[in-house]
Amino acid sequence: MQAALRALNQLVTDGVVGDYAIGGAIGASFYIDALQTEDIDAFVILPVAVSGLVSLTPIYQALLARGGVEEREYIRFGEWPVQILTDANNLIAEAIREAQNVEFEQIPTRVFRAEHLCAVALQTGRPKDTLRVTMFLEQGRVDLDALHALAERYGLMAQLTQVLRRTGGGDAGDR
Repeated sequence: MQAALRALNQLVTDGVVGDYAIGGAIGASFYIDALQTEDIDAFVILPVAVSGLVSLTPIYQALLARGGVEEREYIRFGEWPVQILTDANNLIAEAIREAQNVEFEQIPTRVFRAEHLCAVALQTGRPKDTLRVTMFLEQGRVDLDALHALAERYGLMAQLTQVLRRTGGGDAGDR
């Protein structure tokens, strides 16, 4: 994973992306017990294009130039495929902006805050995402007030209430 993180950091240094943060299961593993995953979800803020068109081509080219190998929708660094995802909505853009600076094996990296990981998982809504939110709640690794505020701001109250009821946490509207 070190090579992938170094390459992502270099994208920012070189101005290929405005910033990045790790989300998904790898991001969650910084907070809760390890989850099985097959890839690194790297969310990026794209520079503003003059044409207004969004293209991941410069990112993929830069990662390939740094030793990555193209594999379907991923760029693989050793054992780790990296999936590039954009700041496609306001929640994800906020999650990237407010990501925490951490170190992984002495490599600086940025990871979504626990509350943003949960909110994005609620927004995505797959069973494995709901399970991840449940794990955060059960392990006490999320600030419920901050998660509640995100759920209110991004229209995720119904999803949060449903998960809280399953975990015995009550109703999100009770906060």
